[in-house]
Order: sequence, then C-alpha cells, then structure tokens
Amino acid sequence: MKGVEFVERYLELSREKETMLCVGVDPAVAGMRDKYVIPQEYVDRLGLAQAVKEFSLGIIEAAGPYTALVKPNAQFLLYVLGLEDLREVVEAIHEAGCLALLDAKLSDIGTTMEAALYWLDQLGFDAVTFSPFPGYENGVDALYKWCEKGRGIFALCRMSNPGAHDYQSRLMEGEPFYLRLARDAASHGANGFVVGCTATRELLEVREAVGEEPLILSPGLGPQGGDPETALRYGSNSQGERLVISSSRSINYAFEDLGWGFHRFQEAAAQAAKRKRDQLNETRRRLHPKP
Repeated sequence: MKGVEFVERYLELSREKETMLCVGVDPAVAGMRDKYVIPQEYVDRLGLAQAVKEFSLGIIEAAGPYTALVKPNAQFLLYVLGLEDLREVVEAIHEAGCLALLDAKLSDIGTTMEAALYWLDQLGFDAVTFSPFPGYENGVDALYKWCEKGRGIFALCRMSNPGAHDYQSRLMEGEPFYLRLARDAASHGANGFVVGCTATRELLEVREAVGEEPLILSPGLGPQGGDPETALRYGSNSQGERLVISSSRSINYAFEDLGWGFHRFQEAAAQAAKRKRDQLNETRRRLHPKP
C-alpha cells in the first residue's frame, strides 16, 4: 500500500491517545444556517477572518487530546482565511499531537490538482479528501503521486447524505458506482476511503473490497444520524482498527446543545470530544474484545 507513512503515523497517534475519533472543524457564521454558528457579536468584535481563525484554533486546542486526526472543512475556511492564517491552523493541529486532513474533496484535471497539492504542501497538510470521478490519467493521478510521498489521500466513495443514492448507488457494469470507485482507488494505491456512517451495507462492501490495511473515514456521526456501533461493526478491520469516525457540528457547537454561553465553547467542545471518544472505545471493546 502506498502512503504507508501516513497510515503508520495515524495508527501510532490513535493508539497512543486511544481514539478513533476524527474532529471536523466547520466554523460557520450567521447567514449560513439558523443554528450551529459562531455568534455574530464575536464576529463583530474580532472581525470575520479573525473570529473564524480563533474559533478554529479554540476547537483544535480543546479537542486535540481526544483525537489523532483533525479535519478542517475547506468550504468553511478557504474563502475566509489567508495563507498565513491557514498555516497557523495546521501548525496548531500538529502542536496538538494530531494529523491535519483538509476536507476539500478535490476533483479536477491534473494541472489543477497539482496546483492544489502545491498549496497543501506549503500549508503543511498531511492528507486530503478527493473525488475519483475525474478519472486517473491527467486527473487524480497527481494525488496518487502525492500519496507516494507518505501523505494520506481519502477517496470519496459513498457520502452520508440521503441524496447520495442519486448517483453513487447506481450500477456500473453490474456493481454500485461507490464500489467501483473504491476498487479503482484501491488498485491505484489510495490509503484512505470515505464512506458515511449512515451507510451500513456500503461500509461492509467497501471494507471487503479494499482489505484490512487502508483507513476508512466515516462522517455523519451526530446531527446526520450515523450509528457508531454499526459503523464499527462493518467499517473497521478484523482487529477493530483503521476506521476513523468523524464528528464536527456536535463538537464544534456543543455549547449550543448544552445551553452554555459562547465563552465556554472550548470547555463544551472538550467535553463532547471526550465523551464521543470514550463511547467509541467502549463500543469497540464490546465488539472486538481483546484476549
């Protein structure tokens, strides 16, 4: 498997911290949605970019002890922050003893992919999500070359939203498109795959298709209704490892769910991350008891 260095680094950190939780960083602001946002008064006081950065740094610091992988969402950050701010976010992730995964879902022709990977290197990201849809030659082949340098590349196979069935479950030469994507990505050397933890059968099929070694990143825990026990049962390997379950909103905005003031957002995020980490570990011990 290519990109072994990334997987080994992840496993070392996840075992050290006893965690399979990935914490997403999704700093939403007013106007994006009705709830789970950074309060407007905080944005007014600091300015938009500074508020987004400080909130992100606060989440990373709070949740860092309970995760080995932090996943900033490109759509919440790249339009707001500059290069130095983004570099500061990545440095904070590393200082927290975590790996940095940019959830960008890269999907374009080769030259555009190469440009994106250049900036990912400049910023210090360890891994990225991508869509295999453009195909290999002069498409996502640039990502597989990046993977050979020891980076992580997570191929988008089956998303967690209900509309994923519109295309990702359609048959292609007799098998679902998500499974075809997974097999092709595995054959080229992908070391990570994305399958929502709302997709039970798909998790099992992708794990069987890609084997024991790669990581499966499974988003959708929390507001999207993903079941962690089902994800662990079908998405982890035979040792109960190499499944990374991602949670974003319910950690980032735990202060809202708890009814706490925003000034306690870090305390709430830390509490939520620890609780999720511990619940996942308890479930894993039950499903994969050690002799």
